[in-house]
Amino acid sequence: MRILQQRLLRGANLYSRNPCLTALIESTLPDAGWQLAYTTRYLQQACGEAVEFIHAETVDDAPAHWRVVVQYGLEHLGQAALREAVELIAATLHGVPPEVARAVDQLRAMAASMQLPPATRALMREAAALGVPVQRISEHGGLIRLGWGSRQWRYLDDAGDDNRLLTNTLLHRRQPMRSLLIEAQLPVTPEDFDHPQRQPGERLRVQVLDGVAQHALAPVRLLCERAAAVLGLAHAQVDLLPAWRGYVVDAVLGAAPPSDGQRMLPQALRAAPAQARIPVIGITGTNGKTTTTLMIAHAVQLAGYRTGCASTQGITLDGTVLADGDCTGYWSHRSLLASPLTDFAVLETARGGLLKRGLAYDRCSVGVMLNVSDDHLGLDGVHTVEQLARVKSLVVQVAEVAVLNADDAHCVAARARLAPGARAIYFSMRPDNPVLLAQLEQGGDAVWLEHDAIMLSQRQVRQRVIPAAHIPATCGGLARYNIANSMAATAALAAAGFTAAQIAAGLASFESDAATNPLRSNVFELGPVRIVLDYAHNAAAYAAVATLARGLAGPGGRALAVVTAPGDRRDEDLTRTGATCAAHFDQLYVYESQSRGRAQGGAAEIISAGARAAGGAVVSTYPAADVAVQAAYRACQPGDVMVFACGTEVATLIDAIRAIDAPAAEQLAQQAAPAA
Repeated sequence: MRILQQRLLRGANLYSRNPCLTALIESTLPDAGWQLAYTTRYLQQACGEAVEFIHAETVDDAPAHWRVVVQYGLEHLGQAALREAVELIAATLHGVPPEVARAVDQLRAMAASMQLPPATRALMREAAALGVPVQRISEHGGLIRLGWGSRQWRYLDDAGDDNRLLTNTLLHRRQPMRSLLIEAQLPVTPEDFDHPQRQPGERLRVQVLDGVAQHALAPVRLLCERAAAVLGLAHAQVDLLPAWRGYVVDAVLGAAPPSDGQRMLPQALRAAPAQARIPVIGITGTNGKTTTTLMIAHAVQLAGYRTGCASTQGITLDGTVLADGDCTGYWSHRSLLASPLTDFAVLETARGGLLKRGLAYDRCSVGVMLNVSDDHLGLDGVHTVEQLARVKSLVVQVAEVAVLNADDAHCVAARARLAPGARAIYFSMRPDNPVLLAQLEQGGDAVWLEHDAIMLSQRQVRQRVIPAAHIPATCGGLARYNIANSMAATAALAAAGFTAAQIAAGLASFESDAATNPLRSNVFELGPVRIVLDYAHNAAAYAAVATLARGLAGPGGRALAVVTAPGDRRDEDLTRTGATCAAHFDQLYVYESQSRGRAQGGAAEIISAGARAAGGAVVSTYPAADVAVQAAYRACQPGDVMVFACGTEVATLIDAIRAIDAPAAEQLAQQAAPAA
């Protein structure tokens, strides 16, 4: 028996609402997965852990492979129990008596070393019973958090008098402080944090006054401001040390006014447990997640909330960029929920994060499920659209209000998975949608498009929110998918308590261009030719962006497309992508982007073959993006629209054009630059 892969699903996941350890194992032993699951659970239970859930299944494409899922209470104990279980089963197979007593004794010693004080355990049980989010910051310390964001409390058993963030206590306890800084995704000094050995003069000390760091370099200022904010300090001194990628935090010095807030914690939780939560909106789906997330976050911030937003564009808090890149998973979400500065969280939640770590929140105020189509199939044990829909529906399963797409059967079916007492809001592009009409007849809330305006019915009061053409992201109403995204945002914001006027103001002022929302239907003007830059990488997305391209084309103009898809998609998915593109565009320029395990050029050839078999478009194949872009650009005539589906960055387009038309590239660069 061999462990090939293991993951910690720290929140609600595909298998259970409880944290679970999942492992991929290789074994020819009959029922190997179940034996390992039962043994791992038994070893934890022998240590006093109240774990129950187990699951095992064979992996379809490898009969000797099993996926094993076991609930855990302590991460380190669960992982150690899995390793011990493998050794015990292996000993039995080799005819050696398994040393069960030895394994249990070692695991019990580990569990005892991580045990929390009785008073802390009692407080956690009471808080959980009251519905208050409870989180242990580190299994190697006693610091816990109750609640989220700006409404959180921190607790240490022996802290004494302090404020609700334990500011003064943590300033004198480096290891818990270090754990909080790491959780906030701040770089800190290595593991010798408690016993620093520094050379004279290498430390940089930065003052933070009224929340603002006094330093010339913006990255240093942001690092120090965040470090102080984690501890709830408006005034602080932050010590930094140089590292190969900038600076790391070595210490935070300061003091908060005396407070007896900690003594009020039990009474405060009992009096108003709901006050420990901040509003959280989670967004999932196959296409449109990022745009919808940014729309919602923009409207929330416009209404005056300190808004934490996590998306594929990065992490922002109150308008400040904290991280770049794909931040749609557990740790990015947790960093915002843990920040004392977050009043309202808007969290894009992707398939990968759900499968690899689970949800970072036990419950959200509003869950949005936009759509489900065949993307990422064949990865991480998800082989069908139905399985993918089940993964994505995790977001709405834990929502108090679920926003569901009435035009998508998978989203409609997700209503059956909602928590008891949760309610649904449907949105639809069609005012005659049967699901929408039934919802309205039953007095439910809904959003729909009528006479090209977004309509909202809430508590049986119907009102016109905004004409679709007045939303910049819809490109004058031509980007129909962004009308759908706007309706989803409308429903989510209405469910969160925003007025129609606030929603309209947010949608009307949200800009979706290459600077604010790159690769999401960015339209460039080059004289009589337009270029649309989009992240499209599956059949549904290509069909949607083609509608925009046709709408933008001048009289007699054509729609040309430079297309690709990652190589880790199934052959049938790549073939379908090619066929869809052939049906919607006049000329296709297929290029190889991310081979991901395939032979170089393999994905592009399958897409091209699918397009040629479907007929309808002239198809050419290229080894890379730049040559495909250049060929398509040279073929453009007045009135044409060229779509470039690019999974990298705006610079890919600009650099490719610069090699053959420098003035045009300069125009593109100017249009892509942030507004002054």
